[in-house]
Amino acid sequence: MSDQIRVQLSFGSLEGARSESGVLVFKNIPFASAKRWQAPGPVGSFDCSARDPQSYGPAPIQPPPDPFWAKRSGELTELPTDEDCLNLNIWVGDLDTPKKSVLFWIYGGSYIQGYNYKRGYLPENFVKAHPEVLVVAPNYRVGVLGSLNLSSLTNQEEYRFSNNLALLDLVEALRWTQRHISAFTGDPENVTLYGHSAGSNAISHLLVMPSARGLFTRAIAQSSYMTDLGTVALDTSEEIGQKVFELTGVHTLEEALALPAGQLLEAQKALFHFKFGGSKASKMFSPVADGIIVMPDAFQCFADGRINARELMIGGSQGEYDQMFLKKDLEESRRFVVERNADKRITLEDVQRFVALHPEMTEKEAVMTVHNDLGLCLGGEFIGRACAKHIPVYEYVFCLRDPEEGWRALHGAPCNYVFGTVIPKGAPEQLERQMMDAWAAFIRTGDPNHPGIPVWPRYRPDGPVMMIDAQWRLADGYWKTDFSFWGPRFTEYALLKEGR
Repeated sequence: MSDQIRVQLSFGSLEGARSESGVLVFKNIPFASAKRWQAPGPVGSFDCSARDPQSYGPAPIQPPPDPFWAKRSGELTELPTDEDCLNLNIWVGDLDTPKKSVLFWIYGGSYIQGYNYKRGYLPENFVKAHPEVLVVAPNYRVGVLGSLNLSSLTNQEEYRFSNNLALLDLVEALRWTQRHISAFTGDPENVTLYGHSAGSNAISHLLVMPSARGLFTRAIAQSSYMTDLGTVALDTSEEIGQKVFELTGVHTLEEALALPAGQLLEAQKALFHFKFGGSKASKMFSPVADGIIVMPDAFQCFADGRINARELMIGGSQGEYDQMFLKKDLEESRRFVVERNADKRITLEDVQRFVALHPEMTEKEAVMTVHNDLGLCLGGEFIGRACAKHIPVYEYVFCLRDPEEGWRALHGAPCNYVFGTVIPKGAPEQLERQMMDAWAAFIRTGDPNHPGIPVWPRYRPDGPVMMIDAQWRLADGYWKTDFSFWGPRFTEYALLKEGR
């Protein structure tokens, strides 16, 4: 890098640099400070001169990346991590044009992994193509250091938020953005959240959290949501916390605070060998319905129109979790779907009835779709339907098959085209620009329409969804069959029916 630049903030002069693409990058900006298992607080001033403008900050404490997927996407296999990880990065085209729209990017990783400079999500190409937008990307705490129920060890006030530190970290990063982004020529009154997987799950929570109100304008939620498995019941989190302390031999808060991070990661890994009951099936480290940050009836806010956004874009990939089935034959796939969706009392007969509804798919693709629908996609559709009664909603499905492998589009595939990174050989040449332009239009205005794509109408229940492929097209009634077939098995279904 060369051509160093500076931004003057209230606490000092912050140095950045110009990347090879010409985009200005400000790395490793502390936005908050936090002690272990405590809520974050404003960082205040820090020694700007001690910060290396050429280096990204440490990632949250997490297990090593999966070697197969890291190699496939060109990511780091050895990652510098630290508990002091609450830093953010900013990418901006110039420091002359004011009032740029702000994209606040939230990475995914099942609330176990992730960091704010993954190669597949670096936004330099996006900012270069759309210099009217700048990008902010914060870190947030993950795993047992981002969510752990301490109630069996302490009732001290400063630890009452320990279940939902990831969400609180993001709120603090949004507050920092509101205070300081104008110095980087961003418009604090035009902030759009965009997240994938756990990042999207976090956004769905932020959309109804009172403490996030007024911190952003609109949102793009992709491929994971607070609905169904996306929120952990409080009693389940208590079981998980107690198991962590049992595995680590901890009996007091002081002992827990003294544990090396590596020992906590070993306990975290061991958790996946146990089944936790509680009142609701869920993923392990999703936000917890603690009645403080996340309310047990949070979905009711969507149904009632208490939404912290003016517009919403929501969607995902056609083959979200297909990677789970790549080494399974048809019979193994059927059994896997039934076992993994036991909370919804799925039977082999249900699966076969669903397969019969989709003659346009191969039988295995239809079986995989059962898991994708029940484990992820229909959760987003519930939110889309609820929000569409109150605000403009635009729904999409990314359905371009992998040009090299032939798979249906996997979890996270849209991000590579939006950010212009790690795009497989053979992809349609125009697709990257079409998606960049649609996302940029929504970030600026709340409407993704632009001249390079078919007209994309606002969503209405059982209405048109944009199918993003080599050729974009609208699929009217895309969710009608699947929602009618599976919807009554979700607790949110009754809330939607009551709100009609």
